[in-house]
Amino acid sequence: MREKTKIAFLLKNERKLLGLTLKEVSEKIGFKHYQTLSNIESGKRGIKAWELSKLANIYNRDIDFFLKPKEEKKEAKVLWRNPYENVKKKKIERIFLNYCKKYKNLLNLLGESEQENREFILHINKNDLLNQNSFEYVTNLASHYSNLLQLGSRPASSLVKILEEKIGVKIIHLELDPGISGGSTIGDFGMAILINANDAPWRRNYDLAHEFFHLITWDIFSPEEIDKKDKYGKNRVEQLANVFASAFLLTEYELKNEFRKRVKNNYITYLNLIDIAREFDVSIEALLWRLVNLNLLKKEQVINELEKRIIKDFDKLYKHRDWKGEKPYLSERYISLAIKAFQMGKISKARFAEYVGKKYSEVSSFLKKYGYNESEDYSIEYGIA
Repeated sequence: MREKTKIAFLLKNERKLLGLTLKEVSEKIGFKHYQTLSNIESGKRGIKAWELSKLANIYNRDIDFFLKPKEEKKEAKVLWRNPYENVKKKKIERIFLNYCKKYKNLLNLLGESEQENREFILHINKNDLLNQNSFEYVTNLASHYSNLLQLGSRPASSLVKILEEKIGVKIIHLELDPGISGGSTIGDFGMAILINANDAPWRRNYDLAHEFFHLITWDIFSPEEIDKKDKYGKNRVEQLANVFASAFLLTEYELKNEFRKRVKNNYITYLNLIDIAREFDVSIEALLWRLVNLNLLKKEQVINELEKRIIKDFDKLYKHRDWKGEKPYLSERYISLAIKAFQMGKISKARFAEYVGKKYSEVSSFLKKYGYNESEDYSIEYGIA
């Protein structure tokens, strides 16, 4: 197959994989008529360098994917909470993996060492994860990790920063549809987690802890084991991830202390429970199940209350009243690295715009938002005394 024909085949295949029409892609690239793209895909017309670069960007592929297909490495697999595949999820997956590669590239450009400290990865026994005492084992594992990472009394407040800076987990926030809470992966770029920026902070915290469990057990469970459901329709591995997330974010000593402070005459009110959930920045449901596991609330009572939905609706109303709805954008650390690379001349303004997902004309205002002025020189170095 000739070079032009190979590129044409790959371009057509990528467009179809992502469920895009000739018209949609033509509008994105700026062709006046979709027939131009159709001719490129059929090999009737050659493709210009700038056109290939733009199409690679639209399909979230490196340009070498089309120029050197034989050298393209196997794509990392993303583990989704819901294994159901669709075109929309494929698009998200491609964008996520592309940002992971850019994240790694920024670290390389700046000569910053990748923090993947193996001392923070504990040995986990698969048999212990699957025996009858597995919930207790996972709870203890979460406690060990909380102490090892020095997350403090309110883990949710520092979790993103600790995972990125201590372990080197690349955390990317993208605006996703409802029902897609996120996913995780491990590739040439290291460990990475995708979180739905549209979710409330307490939901994002929980999903982050949940996906962290999947990363630390990545080599233990096969995708089939993770997706497998028992006769009751429950997924064992996902249950373990939930137990881990709850114990990780709600440390036993601190939670018991906050709980007991609010108990009056052997009762605790809805408002007090919601106060605790907000204190730890988790959902009321996560809190209730953690309290059940600590034998502070009765399981039957919690099930009954959750089925009635009164406390969940009350919690939602109470929390959303105080939540301003600010959404995280990509990753603070990733953006910081991109700004540093741009200011030091490691990447051009056009490449910076691509890296942060903004238009070229938006770069100046984007930089100002983060406290930088495009005209200032930040590359000045100072000698050490």
